[in-house]
Order: sequence, then structure tokens, then C-alpha cells
Amino acid sequence: MPLIILSGYPCSGLSYRARQLSTLLESEQQECLLSAETGSEPSLVKKKPRYTISIVPSHDSSHPRSVYDHARTEKEARGVVFSRVKRALGRDAIVIVDGMNYIKGWRYQLWCESKAVGTTCCVVHVGTPIDQCVANNEARWRRQELRKREDSNNNEPLQPQTGTQEILDTEGSITSRTEEDSEDPYPPELLNNLIFRYEEPSTHSRWDKPLFTVPWSDASPQVDEIWTAITGLPASKSLSAVSAVSSPPLLALSPSVSVPHSGFPLSDVATTLTTSVSSTLSRPKIKPHQVTVQPAVTDPTALSIFEKKTSAVVSAIRSFTLTHSSAESALAQSNDPRAITITVPDTSTPVFIPAHIATSGTTDELAGAGGILALPRLQRLRRQWIGLNRAYVGQNQGQGKTRLTVDQAGDAFVRFLNAEFADEAHQGQQ
Repeated sequence: MPLIILSGYPCSGLSYRARQLSTLLESEQQECLLSAETGSEPSLVKKKPRYTISIVPSHDSSHPRSVYDHARTEKEARGVVFSRVKRALGRDAIVIVDGMNYIKGWRYQLWCESKAVGTTCCVVHVGTPIDQCVANNEARWRRQELRKREDSNNNEPLQPQTGTQEILDTEGSITSRTEEDSEDPYPPELLNNLIFRYEEPSTHSRWDKPLFTVPWSDASPQVDEIWTAITGLPASKSLSAVSAVSSPPLLALSPSVSVPHSGFPLSDVATTLTTSVSSTLSRPKIKPHQVTVQPAVTDPTALSIFEKKTSAVVSAIRSFTLTHSSAESALAQSNDPRAITITVPDTSTPVFIPAHIATSGTTDELAGAGGILALPRLQRLRRQWIGLNRAYVGQNQGQGKTRLTVDQAGDAFVRFLNAEFADEAHQGQQ
């Protein structure tokens, strides 16, 4: 489920760090499970599912390093990597994206995908100096030339070549790290171009946090911090420490263990420590992001229902005009002589037309040409109302506190007509 994005210069040892990180995370997982089984509360971690760790490479035989020569081929290669990441992300999977990932927009896209899945994400920056990257690339060129010369002499196929890289251990002495290096080299011009285009991760960008930097001189990354950041589980060292403190018999037999005097019994101290660890064992809560929140499912029949509701209102008005053809007769038979009131079935609001608006048409006939309730005008108002609400129906219809449901379409259209007539009355008074 968690996503780990590697980032660094070309030939900086990204593939080596990806394999190393995969091995260390698997070892850390085994140690956490073992610490949970031997601890005082093994159920805290036993309930957590086991993570499967996978590496998604950025290069293969179909997408060599030459894809970076052109924007089109590079975009296609990133699309393949993105689809692989989407397939690999799951409920109980740790996905390591092996590659430069040198574009901040690309890292943002991967971060959004992790948000959409509801999982954690972190960036591991492989901080190899540029001079060392150039030296690694030149060593790959030499090994490639050696293979070509031996292949031309019809020799037997060579075993995978190994390269020796000097690093500084924790004590500052020079040691050597031997690893299989069968990666293809970059053309010198392309290497310099990619180094120049590299956009370094920054803690100021929310999609680059949490950010872990692994210098070239470090023998291994800080796997304990990475494990806690992506899973929310404490490292095996923390579990072992709590397990030792929370065991009263061992404390009684071991005089070398001391607890600072706090005025509380030793059992209370152990309980407090165990509770603090158990509170961190839950998976990190992922806050939904606006870019990745899936829109609510829109009723596919909402627009057609709006059409039917508004058509029913127009039909009710047309039926009224057939019975009361003139404005004078309609006002005479109205309960309120100040306005014409038309009752519409399945709506709680009637159509309300002020008296001076009803008689302001070019003809006294309500439905005649130029009348206040002429059919062309009603159809135009109906299409206008549908057009105003069409985008709303297509974009998260039914969301929000003031949402408009399909059952309220008739009342909303009647209110729209009354507002049109009221606006005409206001303009007439001015």
C-alpha cells in the first residue's frame, strides 16, 4: 500500500538503493513480527497484515535510456511506469518506484495517485555527487566496450560484470562495495542534460514529504525512519525496548535496569509506554486531497427527469391558458385580483403573475402571439433553466447542503418563472 519514490541523478546508484531498501524493509518487517510475538502484547502487530514489497523499474528492453532524447518517448515511458505503479498499489503492498523521477510534476502525479488509493507516500533522495555519477557512467561504458570486444572474438558469454565502488563507512574509513552492475550507460551529452534538468526534492513541497536523503557515503538508508513513516508502525528496536520495560519479572531480576523516579509504580510506567506504542500501531490516516477525491456518482437519469418536470410545468400553464384565454377573464376569476395564480400539479409553489404584467402584453390573449404566456416564451425560459442546471447535473449533482434533487426540479422551475415575472414587474415600476 505505501509508495516509496526514489529520486536522484542518473547513474547515482538508484537501482542498487532500491534493491537494498527492499531487502532492509523485508528484514525490518520480519523483526517487527518477531518482536511482537515475544512481547507482552503480541496482538498489537499480529493483527496487521503482512506487506508485499515490489520494485517498479523505469527502464526495460522496450524503454531503454535513449527515451530521454525526445519528449514524446519519455512521456510514453512515464505512462508505462505510471500504469505499473497503479497496478502494484494495493491494500498490503509496498511499492518502490526505481528511477530518477527528476521532474517534480511527475512526483506530484505519483503522490496524487497514492492519495487516491488512500496510502502513505515518501521520497528517498539518493544524494550522489555529480562527479561520482559521471565516474559510474564511464565505468559502465568501459564494461560495455569490454563485452563488445570479447563478443567480437567469439568468446563464451561473459558473466555479469561487477563494479567496485568506494564508500565511507560509519567510522570514516574507506571500504568497498561490490555489486552487480549490468545497467546500460548514458551517452555523455544525455547524462549532462539530465543532470542539468534535475529538479531536486524539497521539504517545502508537500508531495516531497516526508523526505529522506541517503548520501553516497552511507552504507544503508535510514530504514527505521522510513518504515515508521510509511506504515505507522514503530521500528523493531522500539518494540524490543517497550517489551523489555513492560515485563515486571525481568525488571525484578535485573538490577542494572533503572527507571527514573516519578512517584508512580513501575507497572504504571510500563502500561503508559505500552499504551503510547499501541496508539502508534494504527495505520496513518490519509487526508483526502481535492485533486484525488472521486466525484459523487451522478444519476444518469437526472437530466431527463429535469426535462420531464419542466415540461409538465409548461403543460400545466398551457392547460390554464386554454381555459382562460384572456388576461382579463383570468384576473376576474382569480381569488386575488392583484395577480393570476396558476396551480401546477406535483409542486408546492404556484405560478404567480402580477396583474399589470399579465395585461402588459401586446395582446390580451395569454397564449397568443406576444402574450405573456406564449408557448415560444415558455419554451425559451425552460431551455434557459435547463442550461443553467445542466453543468450542475454533470458535476457532482446532489452534493452540498443546498443541493437540488430531481424531486425539487418542478418547484425550482416555478420559482425561476416567478422570478422572471417579478423582475419584469420591477423593471416596469422603474
